[in-house]
Amino acid sequence: MNYLELVNRTRAECGVSGPALTTVQNLTGESARIANWVASAWVDIQTSKEDWLFMRKPVTFNCVAQQQFYTATDAGIGTTFAAWKRDSFRCSSVGENFADEQLMNFMEYTTFRNLYMYGNMRTTYQRPVVLTVDPEKRFGLGAIPDQAYVLDGEYYVLPINFSADTDTPALPSNFHMLIVFRAMYFYGGYESASEVYQRGEYEFTRLMQRMFIDQLPTIVSGPPLA
Repeated sequence: MNYLELVNRTRAECGVSGPALTTVQNLTGESARIANWVASAWVDIQTSKEDWLFMRKPVTFNCVAQQQFYTATDAGIGTTFAAWKRDSFRCSSVGENFADEQLMNFMEYTTFRNLYMYGNMRTTYQRPVVLTVDPEKRFGLGAIPDQAYVLDGEYYVLPINFSADTDTPALPSNFHMLIVFRAMYFYGGYESASEVYQRGEYEFTRLMQRMFIDQLPTIVSGPPLA
């Protein structure tokens, strides 16, 4: 369902009278409130977990010789960037078609700073084997690269707001009703319609549990310690 369809479905589920809307642009009164609640519901869902699968995107970029830190803009991501997926990165030599690709380990920034930004490591240049993320969400490499390398990994996108009638949520279509059920909370609270609120809460909780299974990373056992 797109934004317009979600608003009309919410109106129907809340028992709002009147014909279906033909647009969500320039609305007033109750219709405007419902459209805003649907938009807020979509943002709420996107921000309820930091590692939704539907918000993961791939990225590949070349690092620069003797440059240790990189912004999302440096990686060609732009304004959609929210966070790096820290356990997803690999490093390979430019022009090798990933033949010498190696996995990169993540290192917490304070430890990284004490190891790779200290003493002679400030001017040691070699193939990077670890990555970090600093307080400004810059991507850091250890050691400092001695030449360009291909970095391949993933990142998470920022929450997206509805705007146009045809805007469609990124989550799988079988979970679109989550937005409707969440918007029913707002309607029920505003209108003191406890039956609408309670039905929205029940259906939202039930369907959200299914989306946790489908759209969160699978928990697996780690390798043996010895």
